[in-house]
Amino acid sequence: MARQIDGRDLDLERLTFNLLANSALTSRATNGDVPIPQWSTIAGASNTTPIEVRTPIPHGYATGDQVLVKGVQGNGAANGWWKVTATSETTFTLDGSAGVAEYAGGGSVFPAAGQPPPPDARNRSGDLLWTPWFSAPAVARETEFFQPTGEVYTLPSIPPVNSFLSQEVDGSLLRPGQSLCLSIEARMPEAPLGDQRLKLLVTAALGTVRVHSVTFPANLLTPDYQRFSLCFRLAESAITEGGVLRVEFIDEHLRGIPRPMYWTRPMLNEGLAPAPWTPKTAPKTRTHAFY
Repeated sequence: MARQIDGRDLDLERLTFNLLANSALTSRATNGDVPIPQWSTIAGASNTTPIEVRTPIPHGYATGDQVLVKGVQGNGAANGWWKVTATSETTFTLDGSAGVAEYAGGGSVFPAAGQPPPPDARNRSGDLLWTPWFSAPAVARETEFFQPTGEVYTLPSIPPVNSFLSQEVDGSLLRPGQSLCLSIEARMPEAPLGDQRLKLLVTAALGTVRVHSVTFPANLLTPDYQRFSLCFRLAESAITEGGVLRVEFIDEHLRGIPRPMYWTRPMLNEGLAPAPWTPKTAPKTRTHAFY
């Protein structure tokens, strides 16, 4: 691609970056069946030093675990990446934290266990630009597992009906009207039975909310990896502070006997077509408060 700069025609190479973090899906596991971390809602975040977070169900954390807290209102000092000290089945403190206001609702906690370390890039507020990969809420039975080979093994069960893998991307990495493609490589060693399928779902909560999705019958999957994609365009409306793009890969079924489905190398790239996979985006920071 050529572009004229200061009266000169210069050849430009357009680099493709993956906007998803930890996108090879590798973990620190040394053997198979390491559960994908599961998220939980937050029911309280005390205005104390340190902040004590309360969850409505047992959180399962041990002292020294790392978590990402997002979306706490009022006492916003609770948001961020923390090591925790477990104080009861449903409470833990955030090491080194100090409250700044009373809790006003909201918030989710995402555990880091079984995942790569969090990406280093942060926005101007110090928040991570991605959540860790996460799966069904902690009240549901785990049906997704990291593999040391860099794959994710999924097998739907009842409950839940679906297995899924999800991540939220900070709106500061995006711009209004941008064309994007979400894709993943998928395979099934065994032929599917019933109505099992692979679904790609995007929820763009960037000021206005739009949902984009595509579904592929599982009989299109083979024992060898193929890339499946969903291309979409963001709304032209402003991307507000705190806006996020949530992506989900879903292994779903309603009837029949599900068969194992494997995923690897997820990708979110700019453009009108899926780009060749790249392992990580270059570190970026927020350059504007909002569009």
